[in-house]
Amino acid sequence: MTGMDPQPSSPRRVSWRWVWLPIIVFGLLRLPTVVHSPGMQDEQWFAVPGWTVWNEGVPRIPYVPTRNRDTLFQDADQCLMALPPALFYVQAPFHAIFPPGYATSRAPLFLAALLTIAITFGLAQSLGASTASATLVATLMAMCRPLMFTGTTVRPDLLSAVCGWICLLLLWRHLRSGQLSPLVAGGFVCGLGGLFHPFALVFAIQAGAVILMARSTIALKLKRWSIFGVACLAAVAMWLPLIVKYPNEFRSQFFANVLDRAGPGLPARLIWPWPALRHHAQLVYEFAGGWQMAFFAIALVAASVMAFGGRPRRESWGLLAMLGSSVFLTAVVAGIHPTKGYWIYPCVWILAGLAIAIDRFRSKPAMVIAAGLMIAWMLPGGGLRTTGLYWTHWGDAKFHGPKFIHGVLDELPTEGLFLADLSYVYDVYLSGRDTMLCQERELYWGDRDLKYEAILLAWEGEDAGWADQYDAVLSKTYGSRELPQTCFVDVFVPRSPTDRSGGDQPETSVAEDSDHE
Repeated sequence: MTGMDPQPSSPRRVSWRWVWLPIIVFGLLRLPTVVHSPGMQDEQWFAVPGWTVWNEGVPRIPYVPTRNRDTLFQDADQCLMALPPALFYVQAPFHAIFPPGYATSRAPLFLAALLTIAITFGLAQSLGASTASATLVATLMAMCRPLMFTGTTVRPDLLSAVCGWICLLLLWRHLRSGQLSPLVAGGFVCGLGGLFHPFALVFAIQAGAVILMARSTIALKLKRWSIFGVACLAAVAMWLPLIVKYPNEFRSQFFANVLDRAGPGLPARLIWPWPALRHHAQLVYEFAGGWQMAFFAIALVAASVMAFGGRPRRESWGLLAMLGSSVFLTAVVAGIHPTKGYWIYPCVWILAGLAIAIDRFRSKPAMVIAAGLMIAWMLPGGGLRTTGLYWTHWGDAKFHGPKFIHGVLDELPTEGLFLADLSYVYDVYLSGRDTMLCQERELYWGDRDLKYEAILLAWEGEDAGWADQYDAVLSKTYGSRELPQTCFVDVFVPRSPTDRSGGDQPETSVAEDSDHE
């Protein structure tokens, strides 16, 4: 980026006049999902710790009392150490404003998505794009699948990426002005990104390369590295008190979840990146979908080519390096890991660079046509049907996860042990019932004798066939499978001796509606 020049040209003054437009677009498209959706992928792990931080001061998953290291969550009911804890401390204050639940836990990610749109808008203008092009690429960001998933689901990937963009923008400001405070702030924000997710290593490497490539003496480079590194470590050190208090949980969870799953070491992956690149190509296809994966690939090429148009050669190489490294390092640092949310990080750099390419259209009609085509390109797989259903059925228990499950729980006993999969385990726990997460029986609970009252399973448990693992039979079905957006849950009870001997099956009652009068 231009920040690689020791005296980079001053960025254009950013006009924020139109940034509200893509922000409103995102709000209209994604707020209904934040409010209505039951628990989504990985939210069984990352939604509840913010609530326990607010109430107890410690991030933990009280409904996962497993003692098996292979689950990655050994002793997570004591303290969650599978990833750094910054997300949970950011979530905690929201519980002073809103009632606990999946929607409240998603609030920081939704706000981070709005900030991502603003960063895309501002970065594009800072690189020299027009306000119109910046507004367009920010709108594309608001509509894209990577932000749809990371901005509505409780995971730390987006917050870590936000820290990365801010870190490099602060470093750019330092190189432009020579002031020390942006360098210190950039290092601290980089470390804060690491407290959200180890993915921060991507932009830490980029920041180190920027300092190395900037025109300066060796002594000044070392000084900048030292200041940046100390500030970064100061932020990461905020995790130390929790590590000291829970060393066993840190060793068993963090090592199993992060270090053991990444594949060969980072130096080996940097030298031979092809397995990681192939692995992540498939992940990006699943994450962005075929249409949007093709869009971002073409946008990356266009941004890379147009980086050399009308700007100093050194700045052009800097921008090209930032574009390429954001893609390459995302795959190589993550390694052979199944998480897809990391890929939001290169999207901002690609779209900001695309804004420069869009400005090469000389005529207004050509730009309008290009804008229309790009927006249309974002529509397939963009969640428009889900948004429409949630808006037109706002608050309807048939589509509203919290209302739906509260109606179900009103019909169930309050005593006894309840198991539930990711869709409603947090809601069951918040109801005050003795709750455990339903997962693979042998892996999580071994030969533990589970005298449960009922098991509540939605799509995850149905796909996995967990009722059979827990020797349970269907008692009643609530809701409807009519649409992917409608809520449903199957309630299972322990198999009776009569069931085992082939006697009469318990009566099954199916409620097609989820109003639960």
